[in-house]
Amino acid sequence: MGGLLLAVVLVLAEQWIAAVAIALFSVFMAYWTSPLRAGEHTPLATALERRGPGTAIVLWAPGNPLSSRLQVAFRSPREDLVWVNVHRDAAAQELLTEHGGADSLPLVLVGGSVQRRATAGELLDLQDAELRRGE
Repeated sequence: MGGLLLAVVLVLAEQWIAAVAIALFSVFMAYWTSPLRAGEHTPLATALERRGPGTAIVLWAPGNPLSSRLQVAFRSPREDLVWVNVHRDAAAQELLTEHGGADSLPLVLVGGSVQRRATAGELLDLQDAELRRGE
């Protein structure tokens, strides 16, 4: 909202280019942080059934900066990553609550290991450790 108000002020000051830039950026950020934003989502029950050696289940939420960072790190589809949007799955919300709530996002499950606020490197390390245990 603040960005759109700033765009209106810039229009009144006849700063058209800046007003358009601010308005576009504000609309993009509103979309990016919206809980309604579509993203990869697999129900938690399905993700748990599909879990195999080294498969990571990532609980994420739209608008969460760390979740966004992890999604950007793994842009291309991967067979060993399953994304669960906690806003669209009650079971995922319960699991997230058990592990500290929204402050734990993104929450990564690999085998019996759980990593709160996981980075891309930590996710890959968990997968590697799980695959080594299976050997």
